[in-house]
Amino acid sequence: ALSLPPRLWVVLVAIAFGAGLASDALLNAGRLNLLAPHLWLLLAWNLLVYALVAASAARRPKAPRRGAPVAEGLARLADRLAVLRGPQTAGLDAVRLRFGTDWTAVAHPLHAARAAATLHAAAAAFVLGALVSLYLRGLVFEYRAGWDSTFLAADQVHALLGAVLGPAALLSGLPLPDVDALARMRFSAGGGENAATWIHLFAITLGGLVLLPRTLLSLQAARRAHALAAALPLPDDDPYLQRLLRARCERAVPVRVLPYSYHLDRGLLPGLQLALERRFGAPVAMELADPVALGGEDELPASPPSPAVPVALFALTATPEEENHGAFVQALAQGAAGRQGLVVMVDESGFSRHFAGAEGQARALQRRGAWQRMLQDLGHTPVFVNLAAES
Repeated sequence: ALSLPPRLWVVLVAIAFGAGLASDALLNAGRLNLLAPHLWLLLAWNLLVYALVAASAARRPKAPRRGAPVAEGLARLADRLAVLRGPQTAGLDAVRLRFGTDWTAVAHPLHAARAAATLHAAAAAFVLGALVSLYLRGLVFEYRAGWDSTFLAADQVHALLGAVLGPAALLSGLPLPDVDALARMRFSAGGGENAATWIHLFAITLGGLVLLPRTLLSLQAARRAHALAAALPLPDDDPYLQRLLRARCERAVPVRVLPYSYHLDRGLLPGLQLALERRFGAPVAMELADPVALGGEDELPASPPSPAVPVALFALTATPEEENHGAFVQALAQGAAGRQGLVVMVDESGFSRHFAGAEGQARALQRRGAWQRMLQDLGHTPVFVNLAAES
């Protein structure tokens, strides 16, 4: 439902060509008005579009932005549809809404590239249709070129036409009339002159300022859309997506576990292995580093670049302290930048041995909340596991 059939883009371009073919924007009652507002607005609009495209390219971020207007609009629409469907499918609608929101944020660059390719192609098709109509009508009708203005004199009109049509005159070898000849072309002073030369000059100008740039922009956007459709960039910081991607890989995921102020009992290693494989959704090649003493986060050795995913391992029995535990997490996160991220794991096995029953569960909830608050302030979500139960 979030994608449009390819033939729709072709239909939109065909409609634009038909609109240009049927338009009378350049001609009026057998006359080619050299100062026709439609013509000048057409040129001004395309120049404005080029300026906006250049400005957008200059400030385009390197990564696709989330929360784009199109994505937000689709999310709000999906939200309204979910409400209208009623409570009997509320659970499924919530899934659809979440997926629609996430997918439109990811696919927004693809949708934008397709829309840009279509709009540029439609703009070129409209002008092409108008020029085809102009030449076809010129075969069976004689159009007279001239001008009239309340505020502009012949010398001012000559300067204006020279600025816009001068390059086309140089390319084609068709000379522009001088000021006196242009003054005699006023419709109020006579019937103007045969419009063939002016039709050629306007066609060359529109071809250079609209047809060619719009076609190139359309091809560029279409190429980008084709590349995005073949390899759509997905968020590499989503844990669920990471598990899906790793599940497709037959090789074990290299993982380096760094306990902090926690001497891990060797009997818990099988449980740690199982917990990591469940977290990554794939086989894990685990490397257990020596424990880092409390306060030793400032003396962490600089580790060389490694494909191993760092895992910070804490014990729930410890009270989380931002100046120690938090600093350790931040140091590991800086070292993991540009790799596969950092996983923070909190073992509850020791806490469960010391505190049992309802009171123990209440204390565990409080301690989990303290760890969650501290880590979430640092931009991390902890994974709570009972390594003894896993074993």
